[in-house]
Amino acid sequence: MYAGGTQILIIEDDDQDVEIVRKLLSLNKSAITLKHRRTLSTGITFLHEVNSIDLVLLDLCLSDTQGLETFHKIHEMFPSLPLVILSGNTDETIAIEAMQDGAQDFLVKGRFNSTLLSRTIQYALERQKQQLELQYKNTTLLALSEQLEIANRELERLATMDGLTRVYNRRQFDSVFEREWHRLCREEQPLSVILGDVDHFKAYNDAYGHQAGDQCLQQVAQAIARIAQRPADCVARYGGEEFVVLLPNTDLSGALHVAEAIREEVEELNIPHRNSSVSKHISLSLGVASLIPNEDIPASSLIQSADQALYTAKDLGRNQVTANTSDSTNPRQLANQTLLWTRRIEQALEKDYFQLYAQPIHPLSQNREKQCFEILLRLCDQPSTVITPGLFLPIAEQNGYMNRIDHWVIEHLFADLQKIKATMEQNTQFFINLSARSCNNGQLIEFLQQQLTRFNLYPEDFCFEISESVALKNIANAAKLSNELNAIGCQVALDDFGNGLSSFMHLKSIPADYLKIDGSFVKDIGSDPVATEIVGAIHRLAKSMGMQTIAEYVESELILDTISSFGIDFAQGHYYAQAQPLIETLVTYQSIPFRQGAES
Repeated sequence: MYAGGTQILIIEDDDQDVEIVRKLLSLNKSAITLKHRRTLSTGITFLHEVNSIDLVLLDLCLSDTQGLETFHKIHEMFPSLPLVILSGNTDETIAIEAMQDGAQDFLVKGRFNSTLLSRTIQYALERQKQQLELQYKNTTLLALSEQLEIANRELERLATMDGLTRVYNRRQFDSVFEREWHRLCREEQPLSVILGDVDHFKAYNDAYGHQAGDQCLQQVAQAIARIAQRPADCVARYGGEEFVVLLPNTDLSGALHVAEAIREEVEELNIPHRNSSVSKHISLSLGVASLIPNEDIPASSLIQSADQALYTAKDLGRNQVTANTSDSTNPRQLANQTLLWTRRIEQALEKDYFQLYAQPIHPLSQNREKQCFEILLRLCDQPSTVITPGLFLPIAEQNGYMNRIDHWVIEHLFADLQKIKATMEQNTQFFINLSARSCNNGQLIEFLQQQLTRFNLYPEDFCFEISESVALKNIANAAKLSNELNAIGCQVALDDFGNGLSSFMHLKSIPADYLKIDGSFVKDIGSDPVATEIVGAIHRLAKSMGMQTIAEYVESELILDTISSFGIDFAQGHYYAQAQPLIETLVTYQSIPFRQGAES
């Protein structure tokens, strides 16, 4: 009935009662050792000396104490030790009070047999074990909550700063940019953006190493910040080696002056770069755009204009400043640019100018049977040009294209997989991003089931990513969609998790299989201790909810070693590979054998 070697202490001053208990226990032939003390004081002394007692049988009427005070004294000293009261008192109110105060059970002398006594002891031990397990879990959750509280106190600072360069990060820039856009719409004043890219930075990393590369980026960031230092100016790391400067109340002429000053400041750092084609030292290419914000045009158009100018600066030879020569302050001109982008998106959907890319998601343990890939989208409507989503998806979202784009991705991915599935050499799972529109319009499940049937594919081979921000805007819809995806056999991942740490209790209602930790935290591992702690805390919280964790933006061996030590399940990032065309990626990772003309 019990695990071997159960140790019980009976505190009882009537030797006859002790013998009755001993005899009743022996009838069940249980492996129980019964120890006896006649007074409460000697019983307590014994418990202090011996750590092996599993349960106490306690008489309430002893020579040195009487009534419930007897129970309270020993229970206060040994709160985790299960206590069963043996009493000649038949008053039910005393029994109820004792049970409410923590006694495991209350047996009246002369009214129990061997079976009842044994069952009482068994249940008391089991209940105490459950209570201890619950206390341990509560203690663990409390510790996690305290860690989360500490993390949240630092979250605002961390969420705004880039851990490596100590200028603002992309998230903070986006927030400031949106705020300044709306403010200057009201004031009808100009807003300028400078995008700068370190020339031949990959070659610099290859020649001098990643540590030198990090130091270079730190120096470049501080050089930019020394020039753009007005209180309203915003300097941010926009990408790997790309920086952005926001200049409110600054026209194109003023922005060009600032950009040239930045270029010269970086040049004067005299950081050697023997593999540069344009200079012996580190240099910057910069693109500038300016306009007077208007509610009739998307804010993203200003970034696009600066990005186009940056590409022009690179095409013209790098290490220079180029401005977008269109009438950047003319809302009609920018509205025309938006119209051109919507036409390009429309044509891409109709003529399949989009192309599917994939990036591997690497398991960090050896017992993972499936190879995982995230599916990404590129626009390839011009010769030798691959346009990343950051340039066209904002306009697609503003103009109602996202549902069609999501459907295009699913349909074309499924079509490609149907063609090659017979040659695939290992189990593969594909992670597909879902837009807010697809998460909320209720059309996805029916379309998905149709496509799975049409292309004869298995739903368990697909995991759909719902971003944290989308989920938080409508928890009910996100939970409903997740349940529906699970019901048809697909899996769900919560993407870009981190900025809503305090909202985790809301997100736990979404039955997700994976949690993807926001890369803005992961990439700062090694340079920011708080970021490291937050990544660990997110992982532990996810595990407590039964989710597997994926770290994005894994870009160095240091980051990989750290997340591996946390026990994170998967890693994704440039440390392994950049995104490549789908078929090329599958060939590289031997999911399918090489085929001549595989991309055609």
